[in-house]
Amino acid sequence: MTHWHRRSQQKLARVQLVARTRMAWERFLDASQAGDPRSAARARTRLTVLNRAMALLALQG
Repeated sequence: MTHWHRRSQQKLARVQLVARTRMAWERFLDASQAGDPRSAARARTRLTVLNRAMALLALQG
């Protein structure tokens, strides 16, 4: 795999992570507004995990 190809894949992975985090945020808001505590808790957990992954990426580069 070439250096250019690897960088391109890494950039795509970062963009996908941002998109997944955004979707998790929207799901959390929807679940919170719907008043479903179990769904809100699951959505909050997923959002927390994705936010931590983004923080780790930010620290790496």
